[in-house]
Amino acid sequence: MKSTRPTLRTLAAEAGVSAMTFSLALRNRPEISAATRRRLQRLARLRGYQPDPTIAKLMQHLRLSSQARGQANICGLIEAGGSDDGGRHEFAIRVQSGLKKRAESLGFAFSTMELPAEAHRAGLQRVLRSRGVEGVVILPMPRQRDLSALLDWEYYSVVSVTSSVTAPRVHTVTPNHFDNIIRACRRLTEEGYRRIGLAISRDWDERVRHRWAGGVAWQNAFGRTESVPPFLGAGVGPRLADPGFAAWLDSHRPDVILVEEIDATLLNRALAAVAGRRRPAVFALDWPSARATRGMDQRPEEIGSVAIEILAGMVSRGERGIPERPLSIMVDGEWVSSLR
Repeated sequence: MKSTRPTLRTLAAEAGVSAMTFSLALRNRPEISAATRRRLQRLARLRGYQPDPTIAKLMQHLRLSSQARGQANICGLIEAGGSDDGGRHEFAIRVQSGLKKRAESLGFAFSTMELPAEAHRAGLQRVLRSRGVEGVVILPMPRQRDLSALLDWEYYSVVSVTSSVTAPRVHTVTPNHFDNIIRACRRLTEEGYRRIGLAISRDWDERVRHRWAGGVAWQNAFGRTESVPPFLGAGVGPRLADPGFAAWLDSHRPDVILVEEIDATLLNRALAAVAGRRRPAVFALDWPSARATRGMDQRPEEIGSVAIEILAGMVSRGERGIPERPLSIMVDGEWVSSLR
């Protein structure tokens, strides 16, 4: 019996377009006008069209093979006026390393560009189009940014590896902050620590959606340790430099402090003011750190690699623009020690 299942060719014939045009419209390619895309996508839904998974897999392989010949590029956007680390130092450098390595393994060319001043944003769009960029990764940034007007996002597949972008809302790949700090607290309690303190900037607590402070709150309520309120200092970014830290340390007397990045002079002076037997240990939430010998490695290379895998699939499937339902993917960290 002859199948009545709609195909690209039958739908294209019904719509009066070529099969290639219909395929591009289903993949949301900007070469096809928005009105035509909507019309053809609506027809596909009405006819119950579903792509053959075997053919779809083959076509994805062929498209990635084509991209390996340099026809599609991925660009990482970094903060203007800064270095490639986007103000996050070792973390961002390692993220970018993971991005580049995985992109090149899949056949994409990977490069970075600085965010331009508002007056020059049109130039960024021209450069990206001229380079054949189809995928964009928003890299870690030292301050919160609204990038809605930066580009015509309809032309690009986009993934972010930072929580600092307030808009547009796109798919993100970030550390699993809550589980990471719970894992760190569990390890510390196993080692005998009973007063676990968290010291970060209030800005950074907001940036990670309060997941670190939330983890400490859980520890204080259910972790069978003594409650220590977190210190949330003034300032912007991950680096803690608030002089109020010393008073907090003296008042609450934690026997261990979890920090991401802290000013060396501030830390040393605060610790020096504490009697030797009460001096707390310092462990890092973003290991490795010059301030600590042990801590939580957030596995930035894996974050970059996962982001590229998601982005490569989006490019292949023609998923461009701002998603209706942005997803958040979290990568688990691991507890490590430079002493092991």
